[in-house]
Amino acid sequence: MKAWLEALWGLIYPRRCPGCGRATAADSHWCGTCLAAILTPQYIQPQPAIFRALDGCWAATNYTGRIRRLIRDMKFRRTQRQAAALAELVERAAPVSGGGKEGFAVDVVVPVPLHRERYRERGFNQTAAIFRPWCRRRELAWREALLRNRLTLPQWTLGMTARRQNITGAFTAARPEDIQNKNILLVDDICTSGITLEECAKVLKAAGAAQVMGFVLASGAAASPANR
Repeated sequence: MKAWLEALWGLIYPRRCPGCGRATAADSHWCGTCLAAILTPQYIQPQPAIFRALDGCWAATNYTGRIRRLIRDMKFRRTQRQAAALAELVERAAPVSGGGKEGFAVDVVVPVPLHRERYRERGFNQTAAIFRPWCRRRELAWREALLRNRLTLPQWTLGMTARRQNITGAFTAARPEDIQNKNILLVDDICTSGITLEECAKVLKAAGAAQVMGFVLASGAAASPANR
């Protein structure tokens, strides 16, 4: 009965692709054309001269066009309406091992946290809204093992040196016992400069993490208003 009602509802109110607005198949939030254009899984190799704690990073797509709009809607319009569509990209792009690096087995998934004031303003952490459904389906342990202990300036307003100064010391390990000797998959919505992920990885390793791999929804080469 439930399946019949869902099918009827789909006929009356078909799911619309967030990219182009066309009706989509029942098993996807995206039409085939948009999905083929948007889904661009990529491995980002951190530069050893710059990143010492982060062991690598995977991204599901590029931070351009439609993806930029959807992420900005979540952050600035405080809407979770398209979180499921973005979560689908994470699901489709996720490496089989969960981390993207050969031989890396995920023990714990840790989200980059929001400061409590930012969380009160927004009402949710967009990273958790995007990644936690995938984490549940993969039966991976989700631990909010980091705290953002001070409100930082938006990274997109700053140059590279200022970005480092802005984010240094902004995070602390909330529950070191959850991450000691564990392989951590650090998740976030966007990676542009990678400085936020690097700072989080540094804190996690100082608290005893064995390895820290990043996994982000979108990767972009330039700063923007939707970046941290």
